[in-house]
Amino acid sequence: MGLENQVALVTGATSEIGYAYVKCLLQNKVKVLLCDVNVNECQIISRKFLKEFQNINIFSTKCDVTNEEEFENAFKTCIKHFGRLDIVINNAGVFDNSIEQRWSATVNINYGGVVRGTLLAIKYMGIPNGGSGGTVIQTSSLMVFSDSYHCSPMYLSTKKYMMEFTKSFGKKHHFSLHGVRIITLCPEFIATNCASLVCKNETMPKNEECVEEFEDSKSNQQNMKTQKSDNIGNALITILEHGKTGETWIVENNKPPRLIEY
Repeated sequence: MGLENQVALVTGATSEIGYAYVKCLLQNKVKVLLCDVNVNECQIISRKFLKEFQNINIFSTKCDVTNEEEFENAFKTCIKHFGRLDIVINNAGVFDNSIEQRWSATVNINYGGVVRGTLLAIKYMGIPNGGSGGTVIQTSSLMVFSDSYHCSPMYLSTKKYMMEFTKSFGKKHHFSLHGVRIITLCPEFIATNCASLVCKNETMPKNEECVEEFEDSKSNQQNMKTQKSDNIGNALITILEHGKTGETWIVENNKPPRLIEY
């Protein structure tokens, strides 16, 4: 499937993975709408890419994936500006280990945002609704397959729910009804953001057991392998070209992505 002149909507576009996605999409002549709660950063990134690349088409808009009206307005903006929509990348996410204070926000962004984005993609790209079909990519995490990482259960559980949502909603029967592929990509850490994800829970009791768990989590994370952001961006392109609905792919060790069964 050729990607040139297709249009992609990317949430969480100012994150490092979002940035890598946008860069590789532009390199493949895809027109891109950058969506993020930090619209000023989106505009800075847009100007940077306009200087770096020639003949690209890029636009940005504010988008809070927990706000249904604002999220839908991003879809409307995309179609109004570019005239079409072919790819939706649900990349917005939060890593927050303050379970007692922020668990609902983590669920609402990491899982709720994916559900909203997928349903909106079907609404605006689905064949029964006058669309031409398309593709939805969900960004999960390679951490969901690791038994050694014990930090932030809310983060890990939402990323696992996302995979199950994709697997269920991406079944061939559903695809036959609306023509929208739904695929999950699970990236390994990017080298530059690995350290920022060290577990810090201010609400945890300060006892010896918790301190030991924190140190174990910190040690595990510091020993994790990392990869270059461009490798994740290239993995996205591979999956857009070759992935099938309902699939889960992982990308690690700076190698090409691979399909997994789970």
